[in-house]
Amino acid sequence: MSMISLAAIPAAVESRTIDQSFKTLLLFCCVGLVASFGAMAAGVDLSAFLA
Repeated sequence: MSMISLAAIPAAVESRTIDQSFKTLLLFCCVGLVASFGAMAAGVDLSAFLA
């Protein structure tokens, strides 16, 4: 292996980790949004938790 390919390996792993955490955050937000819309459709008053 050349030195260039050895230097590129950690960068690829780091990029994959950042991509995975972004996907996890996006999935978490989407699930929360769907749950909120589902609760509103079922007639749950979400503003009652703010007071």
